[in-house]
Amino acid sequence: MQRTPAYLPILLATVLSVLTTTEVSAHEGHDHGPPLPAPVTATLAPRVSAESADLELVAVLEDGTLTVYLDEFATNRPIEDAVLQVESGAWQGTATHEGEGVYRLDPGPLAEPGRHDLIFTIESPTLADLLLGALEVPDDPGIDAQPPAGSPAWYDSVPLLQGAVVLLALCSLALLLWRDHRDRGGPGEPSGQRTPPKGSPSSTTAAMMTLALLATTLLALDAVGPVRAHEGHDHGTPDPAPGPSAAGQAAARLPDGTLFVPKPTQRLLGIRTAPAEPGEWPDTFTLSGHVIPDPNASALVQAPLRGRIELPEDGLPLLGASIREGQVLAYLVPILDAVDSTDLQAEMAELDGRIENLARNLIRLRQLGDNAPRQELEETETEHMSLTARRRAIADSFSARMPLTAAVGGVLALRNASPGQIVAGGETLFTVVDPQRLLVEALLYDTDHATHFTSASATTTEGRLLRLTPIGSGYELRGHALPIQFRIEPDPPGEKPGTSRPPDQLVVRQPLTVVATMFHGSTGLRIPSAAVQRGPDGAELVWVHVQPEHFRPQRVRVRALGAGDSVVTAGLAAGDRVVSDGAALLGQVR
Repeated sequence: MQRTPAYLPILLATVLSVLTTTEVSAHEGHDHGPPLPAPVTATLAPRVSAESADLELVAVLEDGTLTVYLDEFATNRPIEDAVLQVESGAWQGTATHEGEGVYRLDPGPLAEPGRHDLIFTIESPTLADLLLGALEVPDDPGIDAQPPAGSPAWYDSVPLLQGAVVLLALCSLALLLWRDHRDRGGPGEPSGQRTPPKGSPSSTTAAMMTLALLATTLLALDAVGPVRAHEGHDHGTPDPAPGPSAAGQAAARLPDGTLFVPKPTQRLLGIRTAPAEPGEWPDTFTLSGHVIPDPNASALVQAPLRGRIELPEDGLPLLGASIREGQVLAYLVPILDAVDSTDLQAEMAELDGRIENLARNLIRLRQLGDNAPRQELEETETEHMSLTARRRAIADSFSARMPLTAAVGGVLALRNASPGQIVAGGETLFTVVDPQRLLVEALLYDTDHATHFTSASATTTEGRLLRLTPIGSGYELRGHALPIQFRIEPDPPGEKPGTSRPPDQLVVRQPLTVVATMFHGSTGLRIPSAAVQRGPDGAELVWVHVQPEHFRPQRVRVRALGAGDSVVTAGLAAGDRVVSDGAALLGQVR
């Protein structure tokens, strides 16, 4: 039996180990290769963007239609009712307005692969502009020509490798057959005269090993491919998005932290921007405040003594009901304790006796006629009338009702009375306020600046804005703070509706955040306070609109300015467009 040479298993193992080498993805945090590209850019539909000092435009070629999104450059507000024309060489098309700054037209030759230089002509009632851009339409490659995701670099050459292996195997087989023929004797030489070297395999064994090596190699090349982890455990290069339509309509956070937000998504989120305005702005103080009633337009209705509540003719007023000055809100029936009741009854008995004696004296004096002393008759009549009135007053105290009336007109803000309720003397039963004359009170702990305020504003917990005017400060500390009062001012003429909350929608003791403005100030960039957000680490940041569909987070240092504005002292440049509406929604994009 011939022994197989030792080099053949080693050769076979080496070939298989080389051919089956593949790419293995590292777990997250252990891949030290180059950063992964943004998955959005590979699946976006062909698009072109253009900007000017007034307009911002994005055109997307998708589903056989050229869709153009037209917005104001400074505010990102959609441009409505504009006439939009697109030119490319000899071709020209007019877009149809579909609302919210969206215009569509048939792309014509623009759908063909290649580069198309475009000219956008925009005319609206308020502006006219000309924008230039280039649309790159790539070829549509076949899917079958692409290797599977995650394949090694030499995967495309597998057919060539298979052919080379087959050719090598055939050559080896021919060489072995020639050696076998030589060993058995060639022409003119007796067969079997030549003896093969000791330890060398027979030609048949070598041929079988060669064929086995060929089959194993071909199977290895067919089965070779990338190693795939189970679902949810592959941390390598992500699979491409399903298609341009899905990726083109979804916002995404890019590896550098910026956001890609397509124009349709911006309209859905209501994204609006405002440019950072440089200037010198006054310093401000942020105070905690609340709504209080005007002391000249509010009143308390209290019980003068202990008693029982009874309904007036129209019933008890409801909360929020209009109240007239002098209106009876309830009746109070006094209630006496046992000691007071006994004393009053004893006094009434004494008065009854005295009144009866005086009545008999009056009868006797009147019977005397002119002979009766005139002075004594008058004194007796006067004393009788006085005692009778006194007894009547004491008797009424057991059953008489006392009306509780409103001192001012307004609305009923508080009601602590119910029919049959027993109340103590001095207890507050009703509060009447005038909703058009409310004040704001705030507490200032830095008392040195109590007289340096020029204006102020307040913000409710819902974000409503109130304009205030300082009217005075106290001269006595309340909990180590000085109370300062402000008057609520109406909106100036021409103000945008909804920016200031009418005073009649406020309630007494409603908490407010008051921003008071001082005489002196400092330089900075003014932006809307709604643009300032908190990052994951708690730092203040804003979203800067750097490109039509890209936003960059920018850390800033800000202070409150008042009237819904803030001043950025570091982190922004003049003219940067920050997101004023929808900034909180951008922070949720993942």
